[in-house]
Amino acid sequence: MKRRKIEDPTCLFCNEQETIYHLFFDCVVSKQLWHIVSGILSTQLGGSLDNIGQFWLSNERNCIINMCTSAVCWSLWKLRNDMCFQRKMWKSMAMLIHSMVLMLQNWVILCPAEKKDVLLNVVAQFRKEASQVL
Repeated sequence: MKRRKIEDPTCLFCNEQETIYHLFFDCVVSKQLWHIVSGILSTQLGGSLDNIGQFWLSNERNCIINMCTSAVCWSLWKLRNDMCFQRKMWKSMAMLIHSMVLMLQNWVILCPAEKKDVLLNVVAQFRKEASQVL
């Protein structure tokens, strides 16, 4: 709202009332993205900040999960803002997953050396998933 007054507070993805909680956890788009990420990481993620925040307490052990959950939130936020302020159009879940892939590829250098191969494998799985979803 600091950048521009938003007169219509509906979610740009689903037309329900937008809140931070809705955008990141309750919107149909975010729920689907969390479902995909949970499947790839074999860990139930999404639903609430508490759910993903529990992994931040042991960051070293869960750094891949933390990088992926951060990429989910950041990708959702960036796409929402691009739709709101740049008039970008929603095309597909693949577009959102590709955004996550690019982010995670840029963040590989932040990953501990012993976990880089795991992160690259996860990125490859996301890339494969993006090619299979609409």
